[in-house]
Amino acid sequence: MQFVEHPLIKSNAIEFRIYQESILNTAVSKNTLSVLPTGLGKTTLSILLAAHRLEKYPESKILIMAPTRPLCAQHQKTFQESMSISEEEIILITGKIFPSDRKELYKTAKIISATPQTIENDIRNNILDLSNFSLLIVDECHRSVKKYAYHFVAKAFMEKSKYPRILGLTASPGGSEEKIKEICKNLFVESVEIRTDIDDDVKPYIKGFETETIKVELPENLKNAQGLLKSALNRRLEKLKHYNIYIKTKRELLEAQRKASRQLSTDRKPILFYLISLIVESVKIWHTLELMETQSVDSVREYIKKVNLKKTKSDKGILNDSDFIKAIQIIENSDEHPKTMKLKEVVENELKNNKNVKIIIFSHFRNNIYNLFNLLEKVCRPVVLIGQAGERGLTQKEQIDVIKDYNADYYNCLITSPIGEEGLHIPSADVAIFYDSVPSEIRTIQRRGRVGRTKVGKIIFLITKNTRDESYYWSAYRKEKKMKEILRNMQNKNQNIEDFI
Repeated sequence: MQFVEHPLIKSNAIEFRIYQESILNTAVSKNTLSVLPTGLGKTTLSILLAAHRLEKYPESKILIMAPTRPLCAQHQKTFQESMSISEEEIILITGKIFPSDRKELYKTAKIISATPQTIENDIRNNILDLSNFSLLIVDECHRSVKKYAYHFVAKAFMEKSKYPRILGLTASPGGSEEKIKEICKNLFVESVEIRTDIDDDVKPYIKGFETETIKVELPENLKNAQGLLKSALNRRLEKLKHYNIYIKTKRELLEAQRKASRQLSTDRKPILFYLISLIVESVKIWHTLELMETQSVDSVREYIKKVNLKKTKSDKGILNDSDFIKAIQIIENSDEHPKTMKLKEVVENELKNNKNVKIIIFSHFRNNIYNLFNLLEKVCRPVVLIGQAGERGLTQKEQIDVIKDYNADYYNCLITSPIGEEGLHIPSADVAIFYDSVPSEIRTIQRRGRVGRTKVGKIIFLITKNTRDESYYWSAYRKEKKMKEILRNMQNKNQNIEDFI
């Protein structure tokens, strides 16, 4: 194995890889968007570029941004382990440090890892001066859209730095040309470098994975409930069409809710109250339908309990709907979703084939995660990883402890919400089970990146036929395919990024 040799990088710390050198050759001279599958060393690339910039500008500093504190702490640790720089000069900045203390730390540190919100606040309050920074590293840069703090910091950096260079890192910038354009514009990108697992210079480092799709079918009684819920939902969506509000996706429904609420804040027209009520009822029926189709019967029951307790106007609206009432009565008297029993069977089979197997299960809805935990604790050693919000939320320290215990084999099955897809360093699993499908190509790629890093992995899709599971699966597939085509065109044709934007 050949290692990188550089005066600012520790001996035998970083393996030499041709594709990283190729991307680095671009990144040293241009602001670059680098798209690499999870596990192929995005952080390593940022270390190599940081070493180059510090060698070229010895008195300068490096700024690393990542969306969460645990991920920032992970970057700090990786830089400390790899670079021949005093550990005290590679620091983690958080909002918990007093502003006056942060100001002093900025002066003495060489490499700073922080969340963009903290950096934005310190720029606005004149605590941080970016003039002497020679590199801005933006991790998970697909977030560089709309009003997220990445754009503000990048703009300030380009204006203030005496020798600016930006490196954006992501496994997927998004499936639409519009979003990719926005990311490139907001990060002042001049060049794009994309690698996938089929590229010749990447193939030697990809262990890969095999995929398996397991489809289940709703029993007749749940199909009847599905039809009733769709009827209740469609009646409301038809009413919204009369007011030129056309809804095809959940995202469009939520956006319509936000738009109507903004209008209501400045205009108290009675029709707006009616529209918001219709939209909120639609959201709740949609959610009930999605839980029933893709999650579990228990998750629907738990959700309906909450609806019954709240009794808001929209809650009363759906609880008085005859189709909704009939659907819930069917669900209340139903056996569990066939997907739950199939999951148990899959986990048992994987453990039978390999008693040391490490499994990670992705489930989008938190109120179903504990149902899965209760189901699986009889067949494996499961643990739950969820975000901080809510009564049962985990603090960031608790999240890190869960991952440590999973890595130490105290647990062999990690059941996680979307927090396990991005922002935390989770060791490579042997098997990833997608309990549900998500329409986002970014999240699908991130989930997939949790296996096949050090050895061949396995990905299992659990899909309920003729439901949102299937439509979400194909939506993510099409978006990922389109994303790769857009990025390849930008890279292969040496397209002028300014013209593209």
